[in-house]
Amino acid sequence: MVNKFIRVYQEIDIQDVKTHSLIFGDLSGNCSQCKAISIKLSASQCPECQTTFKYIAFRNMKSHQAKVHKIKAERPSLILIDYDDYKIATSISKAEELFG
Repeated sequence: MVNKFIRVYQEIDIQDVKTHSLIFGDLSGNCSQCKAISIKLSASQCPECQTTFKYIAFRNMKSHQAKVHKIKAERPSLILIDYDDYKIATSISKAEELFG
């Protein structure tokens, strides 16, 4: 059997995602909770606010696709989320809070 990663859509608590995500760019990540920067991919929690990372999103998934299998093998509880979906869902959530 050959396992591959594909998108699977499921309902998820966006507030949990907003507060427990590592958003990873080309070289380093940032905490979705406190916006701390320069966080390494191997970090299990934010060095600034101590938030535990449950989710990870890559700004450019294509440049990190080779790392995904390794990350999931090392940290199977970490949930990979799509960055574009994250941006849309958090924007909608902000609008709902504002106009609520």
